Amino acid sequence: MAITRTETQVLWAAAVTKSVAAAGAETSDAFTFPVDQGGISISIKADNAGTPAAGSTLDVYVLLTNGDPDADADSADEYDSTGHGRFLCQIDTNTDDPAHITVELSTAAQGGKLYVENNDATNAVTVSAQMSIMDLE
Repeated sequence: MAITRTETQVLWAAAVTKSVAAAGAETSDAFTFPVDQGGISISIKADNAGTPAAGSTLDVYVLLTNGDPDADADSADEYDSTGHGRFLCQIDTNTDDPAHITVELSTAAQGGKLYVENNDATNAVTVSAQMSIMDLE
């Protein structure tokens, strides 16, 4: 059995970064997980556009999907709602700017999206992310 690692950029409207407005939120494009994955880690970077202060944080969630739970006519994948996403981490740009964190994700889901909430009342924060997926072949 061969084990390989694949790095995949998380995209935001087809771009590698996204500026999240002060007190705003953004959702990434959808991504999928390979069936034979043996582990997933996600590296997330946040770069405050201004001078960070107390409360200059970004909350990061993953919105998972297992397809279409109600098998309705559109057959489109449905993702966890933003109020029910799995909390991954909080990034504090007042501590480090830019700030970078890597978290592990244990899931059997088909795929997901990242959802980020900017808690900074004044500054936009530019976010980017990359997944590292261990493939079991």
